Amino acid sequence: MSELGIFIDESGFFETNSSQKNHLKDLYIVSFLFHDKSVSIKNDVENFENFLLNNGFKTNFPIHTMPLIRQQKPYYTLNRDVRRKLFHHLFQFMRKLKLRYKTFVCDKKFCPTKQTIKQRLELYIKQMITENYDYFQKFDEIVIYYDEGQDYLTKILHNAFSTSLKNYRFKEDVCQEEYRLLQCADMVCSLELIEQRKQNNEYIKAIDKFFISGSKYNKNYGKTFKNLEL
Repeated sequence: MSELGIFIDESGFFETNSSQKNHLKDLYIVSFLFHDKSVSIKNDVENFENFLLNNGFKTNFPIHTMPLIRQQKPYYTLNRDVRRKLFHHLFQFMRKLKLRYKTFVCDKKFCPTKQTIKQRLELYIKQMITENYDYFQKFDEIVIYYDEGQDYLTKILHNAFSTSLKNYRFKEDVCQEEYRLLQCADMVCSLELIEQRKQNNEYIKAIDKFFISGSKYNKNYGKTFKNLEL
């Protein structure tokens, strides 16, 4: 039986961020990462875990991209070279598997309420499925992975997928720390946020410091990331 896994993560909150710096757009992003289960990731996961072991980490050490970039917990004791190495290996893990993604991006300047974000996100999911109908139809079952980090988003996802797909189910008791592909979905959110900041000419010191320069980011990650979009 053919199976598609959809791994979902979010960046931001439904509520307007009153602490957001004036020069930065207040964005809400949802990532959808697609994995055809006929493509085994066992060896790739083992290679990633061996890399962690060889660098002094436990095999189940989780990678959360933005805290890693910003040197926040649990990465605050790691220097930039180590953090960049962790980032690079997770990115290459995603690239090698050729995992496809889509991202929903909402500027809350134009969606000031939870209801307007809900409407736009539900429409986005329906259009995403319609525009890629042949792709989704290839699979006997579609399994959706979301850790229910935001209750309101959980409800939106259930409603949107129930009206767009028949052969789907939500995986229960999902924890991001246990799924490398959910950590990749988290990375997709972070990379999309970086892309949005670049497009809007918004300078973020931590991001610029981590990647050294915008040109190096684009050369090493940006172009490849864009090519993975579904």
